[in-house]
Amino acid sequence: MQLEATRSVGSRSTMARPEFNEILNRIRILAPDIEACALTTEKAKRVPAETMEALRDADVFRVMQPRRFGGYEYGPAELAQIGFELGRACGSTGWCGTLAVCFGWMTALFPLETQQEVWDDPDNLIAVSYTPSPKVDVVDGGIKIAGAWPWASGVDSAAWLILAVLIPNKDGPPSPAWCFVPVGDVTVDHNSWNVSGLEGTGSKTVFISEPVFVPQHRVLPVSAIFSGKVPGLDVPDNGQARFAFPTFGPTALVSPIVGMAQGALEAFTETARNARRMARPGVMEKVAESQLIQSLIGQAEVRLDAARTLMLTSLREAQDVICAGGTLEIEQRVRIRRNHGFAARTSSEVVNDLFAKSGAAAADEKNRVQRFWRDANAAALHASLDWDTLSALYGTHKLGLQPQGVF
Repeated sequence: MQLEATRSVGSRSTMARPEFNEILNRIRILAPDIEACALTTEKAKRVPAETMEALRDADVFRVMQPRRFGGYEYGPAELAQIGFELGRACGSTGWCGTLAVCFGWMTALFPLETQQEVWDDPDNLIAVSYTPSPKVDVVDGGIKIAGAWPWASGVDSAAWLILAVLIPNKDGPPSPAWCFVPVGDVTVDHNSWNVSGLEGTGSKTVFISEPVFVPQHRVLPVSAIFSGKVPGLDVPDNGQARFAFPTFGPTALVSPIVGMAQGALEAFTETARNARRMARPGVMEKVAESQLIQSLIGQAEVRLDAARTLMLTSLREAQDVICAGGTLEIEQRVRIRRNHGFAARTSSEVVNDLFAKSGAAAADEKNRVQRFWRDANAAALHASLDWDTLSALYGTHKLGLQPQGVF
């Protein structure tokens, strides 16, 4: 099905910052076509270019982009809502679309010179691989890098990449860092993404065979990211740099998973409304009249409501503090991370329960429930969303001890 943009490309740079609900409504208008393309997306092992262009024309990718480069500078709470909506339509599109918004925000952590290069075209999209390559040489003015970087979600649509590296240190172990490189500096292995879930994300491996030079201003030490002392804070009127990546970054991973579970619930409910099954020999009954199915739907809905509400409440509270110039307490940070883990675990449990009651017909590749089931479970395996780790992180703080982890 052909996706149609909600507005013309030429009008984007001249429009005032839209209300966020307007952007959400544009996503909802596109959702039926995105949903219709889900199987095609999976088989192509990438989100279609037409889909990404339609989302670009809907201003989705400008939501967290720095304002000086045409962005709208909304916050992580809005990022979460984008994930909820896109994930409902297609797990892979939700994953890549929400990450693209997140990666646009991440440019604000870098020096202004880097931002100016990346946003030479304000419509540029970014992909990221957080798995570091140790093939790094320190040279005058920067570094030279080579190697392989897996899991670069959305690389087929990207103009730039953030790649993780390990910079040699003569006084100790190598120092991890992120560095920006143009997509023209890498080779994409299009046969490297063969998975059981999120296949349509095209999270492929990229290679650099001959070392390429990365200027120092495009290199960001991970120590600065985790200390909150990123160079973007030195850029005037760059408030997006005040959102700490360890606290807020995982929002882009978990929110589409919640959306996938909601999409699975909607697909399951739609099927159950008109389906019939054998209750006992010779007797067919309406699935919708089964108390078991009624209870399953009711419980699934409330669990997803709880996941969304917990996430949005803690994100909005923190966002208000930061926008007012304040600093988050440790409890607020670990609560956000706890809620990330809870939402991911709850969503995967919901899709598992729904799939288990969907019958053998759910195994068909065209069945939406099975695709959401595979996508949500694959996504929830991400190390930054581990529920046991994140619940313990919060519990450690409540016990008066110093939390250890990513928050």
